[in-house]
Amino acid sequence: MWNDAPMDRLQKIEPPQKLKEDDEALESLQERLFILQKTAYDQGIANIFLLEGWSSSGRGESLKDLTVRLDPRKFKVYSPFVHQSEDRGYPFLWNFWQYLPRFGEMLFYLNTYYGRLVFLQAMDKIKEDEYQRRLLSIRHTERILTKDKVQFHKFFLHVSAKELDRRTEKAKKEKNAWALNDYDLYQTKKYKKFQKIFNQILSDSESEFAPWTILLADDTYSAKIALIQNIIERLESSLGIDSKQKLELVVKGVDLLP
Repeated sequence: MWNDAPMDRLQKIEPPQKLKEDDEALESLQERLFILQKTAYDQGIANIFLLEGWSSSGRGESLKDLTVRLDPRKFKVYSPFVHQSEDRGYPFLWNFWQYLPRFGEMLFYLNTYYGRLVFLQAMDKIKEDEYQRRLLSIRHTERILTKDKVQFHKFFLHVSAKELDRRTEKAKKEKNAWALNDYDLYQTKKYKKFQKIFNQILSDSESEFAPWTILLADDTYSAKIALIQNIIERLESSLGIDSKQKLELVVKGVDLLP
């Protein structure tokens, strides 16, 4: 039904440098994100961040640390249940169109339209022609928005089979299994099946205007730092600002943020 040999991007990624937890370093990165958020708002540039990945990959924790210092008036978070996100007679992307950011705002999708496609494939609820139509709709939408002062930042947090098993068993032993739904557990049980589906979608949806960045998240903290640093680098490049230098000026009192 699907391409039997999608590019296996998940097997080729290198883990980020393993870091010791450092609150001061994290807070510095968060301050730089705040500066970049303000700059994007002033320039009227919207940014959409898609955080995809395996269940228990640390996306929720990363999102918390990404947004804790941001101005809450200038960003939104949308996290639908991909296994309950029915279209109700509307186009496939209708559920997501309703939450597009205004110019200058940031939008974080914790669960995305890609996650919805993964669910439909894994549950054998979609045929190839419908998959291709939905994928084309996604690509067209991303391209149209990038032509209109909207930038996409797509991240996939990958977790090895061994680590996913470990996290699932830990949740059960600590009686936190309530945090894992049946779909989460199914991912752990059918790891190879989901890995193939993820590879397929990552390959099919790669584009110059909305590329994927894949991060190995076996070490949650290191992956989180790598994610934040990657976002900072992207925003600095697009906005033409050195947030580290700007922060140093703020600390010295040379330049004060409102």
